[in-house]
Amino acid sequence: MSLTWMTLCSGAIFAAAAPHKHTDAAYYLKPAPRAGDIVSDITYRVIATHGPGMEDNVWQVPATGTYTILSSDAPSVIKWNVSVRMDGKMVIQGADGDYRDDGKTMCFKGKCSFTTDASGPFFNPTFWGNPTGDLKPGMSWTVELTQPWELGPAGKQTITVLSIDKANGIVILKREGQGVGSYEGARDVALIKRDGKQYRVTVKRGDAHWVGQAVFQRGVVVSDELLCNTTVELSSPEVGTIQARERQYMSLLQHPGAIEN
Repeated sequence: MSLTWMTLCSGAIFAAAAPHKHTDAAYYLKPAPRAGDIVSDITYRVIATHGPGMEDNVWQVPATGTYTILSSDAPSVIKWNVSVRMDGKMVIQGADGDYRDDGKTMCFKGKCSFTTDASGPFFNPTFWGNPTGDLKPGMSWTVELTQPWELGPAGKQTITVLSIDKANGIVILKREGQGVGSYEGARDVALIKRDGKQYRVTVKRGDAHWVGQAVFQRGVVVSDELLCNTTVELSSPEVGTIQARERQYMSLLQHPGAIEN
């Protein structure tokens, strides 16, 4: 699992960098954190596979993280210092990094990469698109995902505005999409159990469908959840072929104040 999804999110609400109309997309979706702001979250991710004749195979990671926002001279770059605990996995204490290109790129420990995390601390146009002008409940647009990402394959998704709170700069967006194939970092082999015995099988992923919704307040993720279901074919000489289903889901919730590691 990538670092950003498990650690970044929205523990603070930031004022807009410049005034916008209360129905303009930037008013709801453009983050403008200030040096010294604290951003904390609690996150959870699960990958579960189930099928006839096999025991459920479940992998899960809970995590917490706190970011302290650092000074940045570029409006499209958000710099931070982070402390993270992935329970049972790893601990990170006081490491620097930044988001670039309005959140499309993350740099951490001297390495930069395209942000493919299912969620994060701020609005990411890679997944949510670049709406402009007025936002109104019921309006929608389409986003092309050109490569596998954290919970799903390359594909297409529709973004729909569910509701708007003009006074507080809050918008709720739904995303629903589909594609075919593996998510980023997926393995083509797995271990499953049948009748108490463990078997090594090859994995072939097929159709994937995902749906979820997120709450944004002036570009900060207040909450986010997503569920992706993928058809999976598991096979080996010992077990034959099993038509199974892989469920991936994640949640991200804002937490007030810093979280101790």
